[in-house]
Amino acid sequence: MKKRRKMKKELKIILPLLITLALIIIAFIGFKLLNKEPEKTFLEKIEMETYAHITNYAIYGIHMNIEGNITLPENTENPKLMLANGQTEIEIPCILNQNGNEYTFNTSNFINEGINLENLPQEELYLVIKAEEKEENKIIEKYYSVENHSKYNNMEYYTLTKENKNNKIDMEWNTYEECPTWRFNIKEVKLPSTVYDITIDPGHDGTDPGKVICLLPNEIYDPSNYDGCYKGGIKIEEREVNLNISLALKEKLENLGYKVAITREDNESRVEIYEPMGSATMANDTHSKFSFAIHNNSSGIEGGDAESKGIELYVANDTNFDFAQNLIKEITEKANTTTSNKNQHRVENGIYQRFFTQEEIDQDDYPETKSTNLIYYYYIREVGGVSTHAINNGYSEYRKNDHYNSNNTAEPYLFELGYIDNLVDVNNLKNNIDGYAEGIVSALQNYLANEK
Repeated sequence: MKKRRKMKKELKIILPLLITLALIIIAFIGFKLLNKEPEKTFLEKIEMETYAHITNYAIYGIHMNIEGNITLPENTENPKLMLANGQTEIEIPCILNQNGNEYTFNTSNFINEGINLENLPQEELYLVIKAEEKEENKIIEKYYSVENHSKYNNMEYYTLTKENKNNKIDMEWNTYEECPTWRFNIKEVKLPSTVYDITIDPGHDGTDPGKVICLLPNEIYDPSNYDGCYKGGIKIEEREVNLNISLALKEKLENLGYKVAITREDNESRVEIYEPMGSATMANDTHSKFSFAIHNNSSGIEGGDAESKGIELYVANDTNFDFAQNLIKEITEKANTTTSNKNQHRVENGIYQRFFTQEEIDQDDYPETKSTNLIYYYYIREVGGVSTHAINNGYSEYRKNDHYNSNNTAEPYLFELGYIDNLVDVNNLKNNIDGYAEGIVSALQNYLANEK
């Protein structure tokens, strides 16, 4: 009897230990299975003797554009650019050019197209070429890895804030058993304090008011007389109009959860161009995806009698206009305004691209740095880095643009929201601030919701 009691007592001690041990073993096996590198079996399938050469790549806004080439083995055809890991395969649309078994490829001819980095799943994926090899009556799928033949190395990207969440994408060049690989590791992270979604630059600052007018017909602004306006006219400074719309835009974006940087929050601050957190640098200092410069135009006619009016949106070179078209549509509707009737530099209704003219180049102090296919406005050209052919590497009287050769930049837009010397425009700009801000926000949300 005592023996049986002793055994029961021992079982009471041993059984929980055995159960605990079993749970630990199960948990360990489960952990190993869950954390098993899913790419291992996939990478073992990759051909080890043929690689695609990646010759160039750049992130511009939310898109990544890739260029490269591959020479496929005989009897192999139908190459496709993929992000894959053995379980997931995402085909990347690209432009293919073939010469025999040699192929060149690029994801788009537009700098703001390519791989939409916002939509990638939280996985480890590898950039590969998937092709078909004909073997007798069978077609065998082959995977070819990629080799870095560009001047760039690893990159990182933080997605736009959505429901208080962000993904980080680490794009790393590695090797697997001497096979070169380009891994895209996508995981949810807490956004670092130095990283933002969007940058706003209210044009002009404490040292430069921009265009100044008197809000009274036929009155000319004269700074030597009192506040510059006779007959009770109200002085309007462009910098103030720009700031008011920018602050309203910032608030609306932040209400949607975006993290927004702004170059100034008052009319007294000075904003440098190329200093850290300047008008041409803040967007990339803060890793923003979009950058909006808010300005207003003038025709040079005093007294508010200018006939020119309406919005002009200036965009970068080699740009798909989908987002720009959306911006024009939403702003004109929400702000009850019109597009400009100016023909010079116009490429579509309300959309403009201004490049240097030969006359401007000839008159420039540094003509050797300019060309007629170079964007004129520094705000667009220098924010976009290599994608927009930024040129300020220290050649000028300005401080060097630290991001002039970056291949990971924001996508900039320069708004001329109206003509401040046109009474209809200036009254609308002054009294319909929310309409202009809401138009930009609505266009951004529409674009992101429909961009694949």
